[in-house]
Amino acid sequence: MPVTSFVSISPSPWCSRPTPRSPRFRVRLPPPRSGGGGGGEEPATTSWVSPDWLTSLSRGLVRGNDDSGIPIASAKLDDVQDLLGGALFLPLFKWFREEGPVYRLAAGPRDFVIVSDPAVAKHVLRGYGSRYEKGLVAEVSEFLFGSGFAIAEGALWTVRRRAVVPSLHKRFLSVMVERVFCKCAERLIEKLEAYALRGEPVNMEERFSQMTLDVIGLSLFNYNFDSLTTDSPVIDAVYTALKEAELRSTDLLPYWKIDFLCKIIPRQIKAENAVKTIRNTVEELIMKCKEIVDAENEQIEGEEYVNEADPSILRFLLASRDEVTSVQLRDDLLSMLVAGHETTGSVLTWTIYLLSKVLIRRAVVDDVLPGNYKIKSGQDVMISVYNIHRSPEVLHYLNIRSYT
Repeated sequence: MPVTSFVSISPSPWCSRPTPRSPRFRVRLPPPRSGGGGGGEEPATTSWVSPDWLTSLSRGLVRGNDDSGIPIASAKLDDVQDLLGGALFLPLFKWFREEGPVYRLAAGPRDFVIVSDPAVAKHVLRGYGSRYEKGLVAEVSEFLFGSGFAIAEGALWTVRRRAVVPSLHKRFLSVMVERVFCKCAERLIEKLEAYALRGEPVNMEERFSQMTLDVIGLSLFNYNFDSLTTDSPVIDAVYTALKEAELRSTDLLPYWKIDFLCKIIPRQIKAENAVKTIRNTVEELIMKCKEIVDAENEQIEGEEYVNEADPSILRFLLASRDEVTSVQLRDDLLSMLVAGHETTGSVLTWTIYLLSKVLIRRAVVDDVLPGNYKIKSGQDVMISVYNIHRSPEVLHYLNIRSYT
């Protein structure tokens, strides 16, 4: 079976250019956590469930006709257990330290080229549309997004982006901030205040996901999911579908491409039902809005047109009388509903986490910092992680340290 290569970008400030693999570039690793042997030694034999055989298979398939110069990472069972457990960056970083900034990772019938060099990452990302495409992301998400612009490529992406972008004008944003963003944020604050009074912990990822679903529901469809106060089957369906896309990206074999198996395997049945729930919801909202627009014979007036009663993106798109199929419109709106809601919720969650970890300290005694900077007791010191990560001096220092 031929090996299909994909590129995975693993951002890292450790090096500024590709560096050949060096035998001195090693770190001491902890012993395997899996059982079967005393003293933490690796077992002499390899189980068929270990990824070692995938590494051997990949090396065998590419040997003789591979002139890429890309080393192949030696994947162990513990590494993949970390990977499947969600801590993807841990094994990727370990292999980066072992193999260098660019290496190949076997993953069943396909393999990935992992990139951890800023210059290489820039080259790949700038090459999108000419040298590279979305590839695996589109492949494992098509069951959910259809032909929506979240995964569309080439001419289709260009056409649909040009159709949607005019709805996101300055006046629309002003109306949304006043009518939607602020009010949804206030509802979330009210919800959190109750937890604060009771002294209870809060799952902020869940709360932010609920709030962003409400925001996007109102912005897209002028529909309030009210997920902050009521259980929403849509939000459960969204996470089921997104989890399925994630699992497909790590499946050894793409069995989900076989219709028969999708009808009998519980995981695929659950994913299909989730997609039906999301699509039915979006289609119903489109139908209701279209009936209103047609009844009022509404058309766009001016570049920054907003319907005062319903300033949603859907209303704008329907009033623009753009020639688009109902399925394409559904997939475009579904892309914004699912991808926009989930990613925004994640950003807010990490933002709050990092704000709670602000690196500010107050000196309790007089101190002298490296570089002979004198600090008086009581002085507040803020550590700018952003600046440190982008300091040319630090990057140069780390580049030297990493390869010596």
